[in-house]
Amino acid sequence: MHSYTAHAANDIEPHRVDDQAERAMTAVGALVLQLRKDSGLSIGSLAAAAGLSPGLLSQIERGQGNPSLTTLIKLSQALKVPVGRFFDTGDQAGAIVRRADRKRLEVAEDNLVYELLTPHMHGQLGMLRAQIGAGWDNRDAPFKHPGEECVTVVQGRLHVCVNGVGYDLEEGDSLTYDSSLPHWYRNPTSEDAALIGAMTPPTF
Repeated sequence: MHSYTAHAANDIEPHRVDDQAERAMTAVGALVLQLRKDSGLSIGSLAAAAGLSPGLLSQIERGQGNPSLTTLIKLSQALKVPVGRFFDTGDQAGAIVRRADRKRLEVAEDNLVYELLTPHMHGQLGMLRAQIGAGWDNRDAPFKHPGEECVTVVQGRLHVCVNGVGYDLEEGDSLTYDSSLPHWYRNPTSEDAALIGAMTPPTF
């Protein structure tokens, strides 16, 4: 994944960011493989359920390539797990998360970055920061997960649609909604946008 505002962590060396991205994709592939086997699914059956090609799914499981967020959403729905499971949270504990130590989920779309602001996704509250590249949207694979969510736009502008109702948000605007309803985001501008989201329970 790439940058926030200018970079998600300007004080992180480029090679360290690349290493984090490679480790994250390896972890995602291993998790998909584990979840598929735990569910008793073949590559073909999971690929069909997620609307993906078996070849692409095989690449993802081997940690190759960089699947799009839309692809991860489709996989999470087919596997019946939240997208947030794909964060490489490791065993981090405690109360503080240093900027340089945020867990990152980087996906193929240009400048689409998710960073976890809480130590993990196993408590009662989850917070993340997302950079959303110009023109990106996930209308074809909306989020849908139990709980309540509040998002605040901290850079740029975003269109957020919840259960068919659209909201145009500018920098500083917040939106709270029932996250069990289908919801998706679109950046209608030519510039990156960023938001901070809070979720309870911490799923997305």
